[in-house]
Amino acid sequence: MDWQEIIRDTWQTSLVFFSLLVFARFLGNTQIGQLTFYEYVSGITIGSIAANVAASEPDKVWSHFYDLALFVTLTYFISYLTIKSRPLRKIIEGSPTVVIENGRIIKENMRGLRYDLDELNGQLRQQGILDPSEVQYAIIETSGELSVIKKADYQPLTKSDLRIHLPDPTFPVELIMDGEIIEENLRRHNLTQDWLAKQLAARGIADISEVTYAAIDSKGQLFVSVTTPAAKQNNN
Repeated sequence: MDWQEIIRDTWQTSLVFFSLLVFARFLGNTQIGQLTFYEYVSGITIGSIAANVAASEPDKVWSHFYDLALFVTLTYFISYLTIKSRPLRKIIEGSPTVVIENGRIIKENMRGLRYDLDELNGQLRQQGILDPSEVQYAIIETSGELSVIKKADYQPLTKSDLRIHLPDPTFPVELIMDGEIIEENLRRHNLTQDWLAKQLAARGIADISEVTYAAIDSKGQLFVSVTTPAAKQNNN
């Protein structure tokens, strides 16, 4: 290797290194364990294109660098759209899927995910659960991780040992996401937009666009999170 090759490799690799630092900040700080399949594949593709830039011939460097910048820009654009549009987010990233409800394994939902019983049992064991009958809800998140909510009798503090039997938790009902009312959930639970508007007005919120997230939580209380500090944020 002569000095020209050393200089060429040094500046090409440095270009890729510092470009990836900038692009990583540009795209955000999602943790590895929280990546969706789409984000995981995008990350691998960006790494592959970056490797092409570092290893390409001098006359191809800027061509490959353009490919890298274009792919990062498209990834950012899609990420921006999924933040703004819940339907598009569900199409691209998918939705959480319930695979156990009230101790019953829902095989039809597992088939749709191509997720088998060995994987389910393995992920339950990782959370210290040997018996699915202890589980109230088990949900496959869009990242592929398994979230588990145990039945009340099996939750920490051993309430069953104290002969305290609490009602099993109910699934939260999402009413507003990103300033948009989820009308299907309102109808399903016999709630109206007038009722929701009154609940928000009691918290000093006049415009639904101020609400980032609103849901009836597992205890039956309305939780509201707002985007502006001037609006009140509390439970009722």
